[in-house]
Amino acid sequence: MDIEKKFSLLQNTYAASIAETVNTYEKLKVLDTIVEKRKERQTQTAPFLNQQLGIETVEDVFCMLSQIYGCANWVIEKTNNGYIATAVSCKLCALSKKMEGANPCHGWCLDPMFAMITATGKVDTGSIVVESTLMTGDCCKVSVNLRTEQSDTRENP
Repeated sequence: MDIEKKFSLLQNTYAASIAETVNTYEKLKVLDTIVEKRKERQTQTAPFLNQQLGIETVEDVFCMLSQIYGCANWVIEKTNNGYIATAVSCKLCALSKKMEGANPCHGWCLDPMFAMITATGKVDTGSIVVESTLMTGDCCKVSVNLRTEQSDTRENP
């Protein structure tokens, strides 16, 4: 098996493992607690991850994680106020929906990315807004505002 096939197999296996874990946490009724604990740790580990991956900008976070995990197909658009990142497909969401539908978005995708974005030192968490996710809509859309603060990083119901 060539290296590309091995890499793709590892990416798919990783996404399936996360989806299974998220659905198990949901069944055990501990998913929200786990997500909050992970969010705390991610804030602490994000600077190290950024250093290891050579991440210095908002764009780097979305691009590098797409390349490594091969999960969401993020497209980043520069705006007057910052960035809009959109993904129209995500292996993790698709697998989680097929298994039992627990939401992996915040604990295993968005929160880690937000921690990495804020660790670049150029954006605070209040400036990152989830407009939609693939768990509830037709795309995952995140706005990163570089000029003014927003109050919430969670998707609006």
